[in-house]
Parts: sequence; C-alpha cells; structure tokens
Amino acid sequence: MAGRLAGKVALVTGAARGIGKGIADAFAEEGAIVWRTDVQPIVGNYDRAMQHDVTSIPDWQAVADAVKAKDGTLDILVNNAGIELRAPLKDITLEGWRRVHAVNVDGPFMGCQVFEDMLADGATSDSSASVINISSIAGLVIFPDQHAYSTSKGAVRLFSKSLAIEWAAHGKPIRANSIHPGIIRTDMMEEVVEEWVETGLLNKEDPWKDIEVMTPSNMYGSPRDIAMGAVYLASDEARFVTGLELVIDGGYVAR
Repeated sequence: MAGRLAGKVALVTGAARGIGKGIADAFAEEGAIVWRTDVQPIVGNYDRAMQHDVTSIPDWQAVADAVKAKDGTLDILVNNAGIELRAPLKDITLEGWRRVHAVNVDGPFMGCQVFEDMLADGATSDSSASVINISSIAGLVIFPDQHAYSTSKGAVRLFSKSLAIEWAAHGKPIRANSIHPGIIRTDMMEEVVEEWVETGLLNKEDPWKDIEVMTPSNMYGSPRDIAMGAVYLASDEARFVTGLELVIDGGYVAR
C-alpha cells in the first residue's frame, strides 16, 4: 500500500544513520514530507535537514521555527536520537549517567513540549498527529552493564504512555506510542558486538552468527524492520492506537 503517509509532515531525530535514517527513508517512500535532524552531519541531498542537539532547547526551537516557516505544521514526530553507555555501576560517572538521560529522555520531553501545539493544530480524531518515541527492549528487560541506558529507555516507555493519557484526557488529537527494537544491525550495534568479541562473549570469526541465535526467530533485525512499524504508527491506519509499546525484536522478550 503506497502513499500511506501522503502529504504528512514528519520530523525524525537521529536521522543521519541507523534506525533513524531507516525511518526517515521509509516515511519519504510513503509520501511524507520528511525533516531529518541529527547532531552528526546528515549525508545526502535532502532539502529538509538540520544539525540538531536534542538536549538543547534553543536547537529544538530553531527546528520548530524552520518547520513552521517552510511547512506550517507537523503531523509526525519521531524521537529517535539516542546514545548508550555500557559500564558496571562502579564505573559510571554522574556526568555519564546524566548525559545518557539528557539525550534519551530529556530530548523526547523537549521535542514533545516544543511541538505539542503544532502537532495538535489541524489534526482530527480520524487523522490524528502521531508521536513515536524509540525506546528499546532494554527498557523492558535487563542486560548487564546498561544501567543508564535501560533506565532511560524505561523512562521513554512510561513517558509515551503518560503523553497518550494526557492528550486523550484533554481532547488533543495526538497519539503517542513507543517502539522497542531488539537486536538491530546498526553502527551502534556493531560497536556493541566488537566489545562482546573482545570480552569473549561472541566468536570473533563470525560474531553475527552468534547474534542470530540470541532470538527465537534465529535472525537479527534491520532498520527497515523498525521503520515499517513506525510507518504503521504514523499512519491513519493506527488512529485507534495510542499508549502502545510496539516490540519488534524477533521474539526476544517473549521467552
């Protein structure tokens, strides 16, 4: 079904690579007008791309001003930008802890606060605005040495539900949902795999073969797998879907 997002204006943070790029590309394929932002340079010929630190309120306001000036409104906000910190408790600095939460939790908070009125403007119950916050299965189940990441992603999960209930209670036509990716082959996951090889957790000859057997489906995911879930949640097909945690993980947390 082509054109599922035709004419909708979308903003995807952390869109320079990985899941964010996959979501932005899929939205564009489905007819959306896509704004791509990232703290890193965005490579490609896009007419709506901005450098953007999601921990900065002035940066958020600059993005909002640009979207309003060029498109007048926003229909879809995907808070995807995120960072990870892997360390045992005794080695985590307060600065590192706060940095992870600033990007992973404060970023979505700022984005939703800045864009709330623009998202609600012009939306209806049949064509509601959509906020999609990218969490992780680490916000549902626990992995070793990921205290900061897991707590931040757990916060994203509950923040999304809180938004869904608040906006519904106040009659605002904005849906809020979270997506919880499992093991997805991205640059960030490549770095994790390298660490696991160094510590002996994976076979260095073919570590991704070892990764495959970590999920019941015997495969790891791609950014496209997450992107198609985001397309659904962003579309009017999901008009009755809010407060959902969409787990896309090959069955990992079903064990």
